Amino acid sequence: MFFIPGRLIALLTFPGVICHEIAHRLFCDLTGTPVHSVCYFRVGNPAGYVVHSQARNLRSALLISLGPLLLNSFLCAVISFSAVIPIFTLEVSNVSFATGFMMWLGISIGMHAFPSGADMAGFRAATDRLHGNRGLRVAATWLTAVFAVANLARIVWFDAVYACLVAFATPAIVLHFYWN
Repeated sequence: MFFIPGRLIALLTFPGVICHEIAHRLFCDLTGTPVHSVCYFRVGNPAGYVVHSQARNLRSALLISLGPLLLNSFLCAVISFSAVIPIFTLEVSNVSFATGFMMWLGISIGMHAFPSGADMAGFRAATDRLHGNRGLRVAATWLTAVFAVANLARIVWFDAVYACLVAFATPAIVLHFYWN
């Protein structure tokens, strides 16, 4: 594996950063959580952010934290779908600019699907406020740990592997069910 600085990755995959922050903002709005400030993209660390009030309940905190996983994965699949289908069905060997652009766009969005550690902090805070519901706290701890591992795995390009899997597996699954 080779190392590429995070700022360069953020520049190359800026649509994903923007969609990631849009997802947080969308789920804040859907759950009625006030938003104080938003930066959809910048060259810096973090590449984008949404500062919002504390979520009212655990469900809201979970939706706000996992919003990028839901929205970015969906957009990755939908955008990449139109580029991958011709490759699967027509066995196209040369890739047009439009196909390449759609693949880059879909994969760059998919690469930013995982909630960051800061994203999960709000969810962890909401679980810490739970009293007496040990099962929910344990489940929340495991969920937080899974995303912590996923974020650590970015070192070995796990985010890119996930995005490619979503981009290529979705059309393959759809075509399998369509043709069978």
